[in-house]
Amino acid sequence: MTNPESKPANNSLWLAVLVAGFTLVMLFMVTSLGQNIEKHSLKQKIYHHEDTTKKLSIASIDQVDQDAWAENDSQNFGLTPFPQWLKVDFSTVEKNQILEIDYAMLDSIQLWLRKKGEDNNYQILEQYELGDSLAFSQRPIIHDKFLIPLPNELMGVQLLLRVQSNGPVKAPLKLWFKKDYIVHTASHRMFMGLFFGYMLAMAIINIFLYISARNLTFITYAGYVISFALLIASIHGLGYRFIWPESAWLQERTPAIFAFMTMSFILVFSSHILELKKHNPKYQITFNIFSIVFIVACIASFIVPYVIMIKLLLVLLLLSIPAIFVVSVSLALKGSAIAKFFCAAWIVLLISGLSASADNFHWISFPIDSSYLLMVGAMTETLLLALAVATSYSVQRNEAKQSHIESAQNEQKAIQAQKELLAVQKQAQVDLEEQVSVRTQEFEEALAGLSKVNEELQSMSETDTLTGLTNRRFFETNIVTEAARSRREKQPLAIALLDIDHFKKVNDEYGHQCGDDCLIEFSKTLKEIIQRPGDLLSRYGGEEFVLLLPNTTIEGATNLLERFRLEIEKLVVETHGHKIQFTVSAGVTSRVVGSDEEAEKMLSYADKLLYQAKKSGRNQVKSGSF
Repeated sequence: MTNPESKPANNSLWLAVLVAGFTLVMLFMVTSLGQNIEKHSLKQKIYHHEDTTKKLSIASIDQVDQDAWAENDSQNFGLTPFPQWLKVDFSTVEKNQILEIDYAMLDSIQLWLRKKGEDNNYQILEQYELGDSLAFSQRPIIHDKFLIPLPNELMGVQLLLRVQSNGPVKAPLKLWFKKDYIVHTASHRMFMGLFFGYMLAMAIINIFLYISARNLTFITYAGYVISFALLIASIHGLGYRFIWPESAWLQERTPAIFAFMTMSFILVFSSHILELKKHNPKYQITFNIFSIVFIVACIASFIVPYVIMIKLLLVLLLLSIPAIFVVSVSLALKGSAIAKFFCAAWIVLLISGLSASADNFHWISFPIDSSYLLMVGAMTETLLLALAVATSYSVQRNEAKQSHIESAQNEQKAIQAQKELLAVQKQAQVDLEEQVSVRTQEFEEALAGLSKVNEELQSMSETDTLTGLTNRRFFETNIVTEAARSRREKQPLAIALLDIDHFKKVNDEYGHQCGDDCLIEFSKTLKEIIQRPGDLLSRYGGEEFVLLLPNTTIEGATNLLERFRLEIEKLVVETHGHKIQFTVSAGVTSRVVGSDEEAEKMLSYADKLLYQAKKSGRNQVKSGSF
């Protein structure tokens, strides 16, 4: 007989094989497209100049010194507010060629084709102005990419290109024969058709499922798929060509609008499919907050400039995507089958999304259009998410069926158990209550005694008896916890070492009892200044103290230590008939901790800064980062 529990595992295996096969086919198509595109990159040298003055024009560009032009192979300039100039000198005699700028999200493109005349001065042969800031119908060749027809006689012709955009700026230049570009366009259209057809099918299926089941998981998943498809359409210029061709204003904002919309849908979808309300309400609250932020940002994208929203999007993605991934991993480790599929889906999308972002912001360069990788990642991810939805539905159905069976069985068992329990309870109730009362009282007395002793021992092991501050042992335990929190929350942690100047001289001149009184007053003064509950001041040893400041930048920590220094400078300790004054030196550093070893390095670096403060004359604060 076939084991029914093995069927879901077998189905999952076959679906995993299907996902892997589908992904490999898509990657093969993308690689083929990329290789075909790469063959048509310009063979001529491309020179680049960044106009940091924003004042250069075609009339003044020749005044730029030749040394200011640098050879450039990638034409990827990242997020920059400055106009970028490209220069190419053609040396080909081929005819019937077109120039492609293989990036559809540029706001402004100005292109000149010129040639030197007999007087050795350049004469403009053709001039074009393109970009998303213009209506789609104004393009010289109606196409979702920027295409420019080239003259038949290219020998001696120079191309000048000025590009500027509020988003990432890149201008990959490709040179095509018209017949080759037609073939390439057919392949590109086939891949895009597969992508959008697949995404549309997934969306329609889940809309129908929502109509029949009224399960919010299905409609949020459909919303995510549709939003992501519109985002890809916007990035590739297809939305501008077919949906909003006369709205340059909308074209500039759609990438941010659809990106925020996509994330708001996926957060709501994640919360439902992972059943966060049931497994961990705190996670659900976090997801709800993120989804509200993304919805507000989506609405704000209609008003706020694109350059601001795209930076905000990057920050929110860096915060929300790791949060989704961490939650899914934690649930997967607890054995959730749905979370395992969800985690695999996010790994795929995270890799492809980070690759595309890194390429757009010029952190790394790919030989193919990185948006193709994002599309393959999205298709694979939606397949895995669909598998997660199917698994969720199957699990819920099986649980409901099993629950019904168990409920009937438990009802019979409960009736029988109740009869037996009543008989036993009547026989043993009096004796049991008396024994429980005695044992409970003895246990509570013993527990109270142990608790008191434990608290006293704990306090003694973690407190410096002279100053009342926590000691070095407590600090070394706490710094590990705060370093882990800094790494998890991506917030800076500040560490400072303080040392009383010439304290040995105080002990030698006034005696150790006076020195102890000085340490006590020094500690009281610092504790009065520290206001935040999470800040930790500990005696590190002798006259040396250490300060731990979570969520504190180097500037904030330095300002606090300057207050310490000024208050100690004014402090007068009256003890045993003496008035004693002294100063303090400090070294402080702050950063987001990347590993456990970095916390030790920070402490060591703060000690070096303290040494510099001592060496530079004492009574000062030295700060820095490494």
